[in-house]
Amino acid sequence: MPDEAERIAERLAPGTWPTADTVALRDSAQRARELADALDGLAGAVASATDSYTGDEGAAGRFHQAVVDGLGRSAAADLPGAADRLRALGTSLDAYARTVTETRQQMSVIALIADRDVRRAEVNSAIGDDTWRVEAASTGRMALTAAGDDHTERSGEAGQSAGAPAATSGMMPMMPLGAMGAAGAVAAGVGGLAGAAARTGRDGVGAADLTWLRARAERLQTTVPSSIAGWFRTAVGVGTGARGTRVVVVGTNDPQPYQRAGVELADDEALTADGRAPELAILDHMVHTGVTPTAIAAATPMDPATVSALQADNVVVVGPRV
Repeated sequence: MPDEAERIAERLAPGTWPTADTVALRDSAQRARELADALDGLAGAVASATDSYTGDEGAAGRFHQAVVDGLGRSAAADLPGAADRLRALGTSLDAYARTVTETRQQMSVIALIADRDVRRAEVNSAIGDDTWRVEAASTGRMALTAAGDDHTERSGEAGQSAGAPAATSGMMPMMPLGAMGAAGAVAAGVGGLAGAAARTGRDGVGAADLTWLRARAERLQTTVPSSIAGWFRTAVGVGTGARGTRVVVVGTNDPQPYQRAGVELADDEALTADGRAPELAILDHMVHTGVTPTAIAAATPMDPATVSALQADNVVVVGPRV
């Protein structure tokens, strides 16, 4: 049965918790080493028997020659080499099991911190402040996904010396990057994502991505309450994280990242705002969190200065339909 930390992790970031059986992995590693020892013993026995039969100059006959030929074929099978490969496999299996155990420990800490922050945010939400509810869930999900990415890389390294199993930890298709809270700080140690500099290269964005982005921007703007729709603007940006993951960030022109009542955000979208145009808030948020911005869309007209700033940073601008 999964423990509480695993249940929290699966709720926040499904598929990231490593599911490998560490007991079976270590048992397999021990069996591989035992088989290697047996092959070493067999190699020694073959060598001794070969010396004994080939050194007996008085023996003759077809049976004697058949034994000598058989021992020669056994010696040519490179039993010591096979034993070495089995030991390498055992080492890889042990390393993979150790990686799974360490990742679970790290994820347990992240999940429990994230759950504490979410519960605290729910209290704030009950008194009218939804900001931390969004940030807590976003940060916890980001931290767990970073740990899952790190686990995948480390388990791959564990299997390079022999045919160890591949990582079973999944990765979410889109990873949000909210404000780095306590859980985010843990992720920085686990995944090495926090504080990363923005990459200078710009990954290409396909037509399907731009179509989705425009539609998402339009849907988002329609959730803005009519009482503030005349001045309240939103935008949606897509970028690429340091590990190649897709990041979606929603920006508003509020002075702080506050999810206004009625405005609908997806679970995998981070929210940002700094009082400027939402497009510029998204760009600044991505640059300062190590994300390469690729495209930003809005359902309302952008200021020419905003468009110029985005284009200067090689960001694809998706404006409203004409």
